[in-house]
Amino acid sequence: DNKGLVAALGDGLGGHKGGREAAEYTVRGLLCDYYATPDTWGVHRAIDKVVTALNRWLLSQSARDPELAGMATTLSAVVLRGRRYYTAHIGDSRIYLLRNGELQRLTSDHLWDHPELKNVLSRAVGLDAHLLLDYAEGELEEGDRFVLLSDGVWGVLPEATMAQLLLDQPEPQAAAAALTSLALAHGGQDNASAVVVELLKLPPASLRDSLLTPTSSATVL
Repeated sequence: DNKGLVAALGDGLGGHKGGREAAEYTVRGLLCDYYATPDTWGVHRAIDKVVTALNRWLLSQSARDPELAGMATTLSAVVLRGRRYYTAHIGDSRIYLLRNGELQRLTSDHLWDHPELKNVLSRAVGLDAHLLLDYAEGELEEGDRFVLLSDGVWGVLPEATMAQLLLDQPEPQAAAAALTSLALAHGGQDNASAVVVELLKLPPASLRDSLLTPTSSATVL
C-alpha cells in the first residue's frame, strides 16, 4: 500500500567486465532497499536515496579493483502505487507505455551528442559521482502496459513493430519473450532484455491519490 509495485531493468555497459555485476547489483539493490525506506518518503525521493547509495558502491568497487574499472549500468524503473505511476531513468534503456493501442515513449536516452561518441552513455549508475536520474509520474488507466527495454531490443525493432507485437500478445510474459526473440532474430547482437507489466484493474481511489497534483502521463524528460 505504501510503496507500490516496482519493475526495473538494468543493462550493464558493454566491454566492461563488471557490466553484468553492475546491472544485477543495482536492480537487486533497488528492489530490496526501496521497500526499506521510510514510509514518509515519496516514491522518487526513496528511489533517489537508494540509487545514490548504489552509485557510490559501484564507484568504490571500480576504484578498488582494476578489473572492474568502468563498471556501470543503465537503470529504468516503474513504480505502480495506488492509481498513479512513477518512473525513474538513467542511461539508454527505455520505458514505453502502451495505452489504448498506442505506444508512447516515456524516457529520453542519455547519450553524448557527438559523431565520435555515438552510442556512448553520458549518464549511468556507476559512471560518475554526480548522479542525475530523470523522474516523471502520471495517472494510471486500466489496461495500461509498461514496457521496459534494453537497447538490444528497441535499437533493432521499429516502434511500430513493437506496438503490433504487444497488441498481438495478450499475456505480458509472452510479450516480453516475443520482443527479445524477435530482436535477436532480426540480427541483434547486444543484450536483449524486456519487462512487460500490465495493469489489470485500478485499485479504489485513496485520499493520498486525490491529494496528488495530476501531471502529464507521457512526459519525456
